Amino acid sequence: MKKQLLDYNKISKLFVFPQKEDYADNVKNVQQYLDKALPNVGKILQPFTDVVSSISKYELEDLYLRSFEVQSITTLDIGYVVFGDDYKRGELLVNLNKEHKTYNIDCGNELADNLSNILKLISQIKDPKLLDDLVNKIVAPALTKMIQGFGKDQIKAKEKVYIKHHKTLLDKHKHFTIYKHSLFALYKALDHDFKIKAQEQPQRSGGFLSSIKQEITLET
Repeated sequence: MKKQLLDYNKISKLFVFPQKEDYADNVKNVQQYLDKALPNVGKILQPFTDVVSSISKYELEDLYLRSFEVQSITTLDIGYVVFGDDYKRGELLVNLNKEHKTYNIDCGNELADNLSNILKLISQIKDPKLLDDLVNKIVAPALTKMIQGFGKDQIKAKEKVYIKHHKTLLDKHKHFTIYKHSLFALYKALDHDFKIKAQEQPQRSGGFLSSIKQEITLET
């Protein structure tokens, strides 16, 4: 019998592109849900909710793009975070696509390993061993790397790349690193349900900074 988990389908709405008008309301709903279910995790999420509730839709979209796409701190495609360009990411995508199809999960315009789609899958998978492996071997290591990406040293390292190649600083919003709160809240929620175990980091081809350098080299 599958144990009762938190509602990761609901939590997944934190990590979609905030284009729809109901994004801020969805974030508030997640906040209220976590405040009741896991108050300590709700406290971690609160700074993110406060920002989302206080800025415009345009600023929200800008923050999302700057966090995950344009001059991105990290990416929400967790297979890439864990494996980089290694063939293992391709294998992961094939297997995830099968699982999404099994549970009739619509991945929309995102790939199968996008964090929001993975969270929907976590709410559906019935095989406890598969579920535990997905969380402990893929999702948790990815979240660890993603959260680290919002650290001062990581951002400084990335900024050096942009200064060297583009002669420009990262275009920082005053809430530049706010998504780290939502990612950390998710990590703690998963730890509550799955007792995250320390895993040896998988070997990967290149890192996020090296991929940026490679892209800049190709552009020039």
